[in-house]
Amino acid sequence: TSIKDITKYWFGTTVLQSNKSTILTNIKHIIFNGLKPKTLEFDILDKISQNVYLQGYWNNYDPYTNPSMTVAFITAAFRFGHTLLPSTVERRSVSHKYIKSRRLSKLIRQPWDLYEPGVLDEYYMGLMHQPAQAFDDSITQEVTNHLFEEPGEHFGVDLISFNLQRGREAGLPSYTAYRNLCGLPKINSFYDLAQHMTNSTAHKYAQLYSSVDDIDLFSGGVSERPQPGSLLGPTFTCIIALQFQRLRKGDRYWYELPDQPSSFTPRQLSALRKVRLSRLLCENTDRITTLQTYLMVLPDHNLNPRVSCQGGVLPHLDLSAWREQPEYPPSYVRGEHRAPKSHFLPFYSLLNSLF
Repeated sequence: TSIKDITKYWFGTTVLQSNKSTILTNIKHIIFNGLKPKTLEFDILDKISQNVYLQGYWNNYDPYTNPSMTVAFITAAFRFGHTLLPSTVERRSVSHKYIKSRRLSKLIRQPWDLYEPGVLDEYYMGLMHQPAQAFDDSITQEVTNHLFEEPGEHFGVDLISFNLQRGREAGLPSYTAYRNLCGLPKINSFYDLAQHMTNSTAHKYAQLYSSVDDIDLFSGGVSERPQPGSLLGPTFTCIIALQFQRLRKGDRYWYELPDQPSSFTPRQLSALRKVRLSRLLCENTDRITTLQTYLMVLPDHNLNPRVSCQGGVLPHLDLSAWREQPEYPPSYVRGEHRAPKSHFLPFYSLLNSLF
């Protein structure tokens, strides 16, 4: 069943825009309610009013909030995932059995395995079972020495050098400047660094930099000890949390808002909130039939058990919430009249204002 099947009186553009808004909402919901809580501690989310809404509308839009991405977020803080990269990527069968691994550097820009039927599903299965590396200043040589390595060569380029150079070319302030901006304890010397990262890392910084105020944001951010209940250290937590707050609070078309041309009905919003990443993987792979409920957490028999894609644990998106109510009279079927605009789904009024 699709939106088109249950909205037979809608025009093609309306169906297209409705599908687009639904897909974009799925992405936003999974990032904000799946990835974000796994990255930031609960207390931080509570302080900036970014905890999950399970029902009803969220009506905190602020027209004076700028939702644009900050340079600190895009060039440093949200690249924290580079520290989590493994050296090898596993493949597993749909029955969850290990098949083999390949070096990460041999897969980047070399996706030849994916031409074989079923291999993409096996990589998905491998990623579900493979733990990420720790958040720290240790990063695999697969991206520090062998990134974009050409066939037959022994060395590639260094991703972390790219990160540092990107920040400098963008005029990004230093690590200590962002700590001050976030209201964190001030760092005045390399001795102070040891309170927030390992002694060996602080000692290396003292050898490399003449002042703590010269430390690059990405380097200092990934070197901090993670906060309790959080994947990240305090500086990256601050930058990412504030960015997510702005993305939500400054977006006039945010999917949880009421009284907007793009607003979903309460029933549609309830249906969208039930969608999980695991359900999307079930529906968009060829052979996967069982997987853990929460894909961003390793499977566990008690806490995160494997469930069937066909069972009721992973609900489908309830498209009946988009069904036309009330049913239109036969005259619409004959094309004698257009359906009232009020019955059209999100983005119709937006399109009219644009065109």
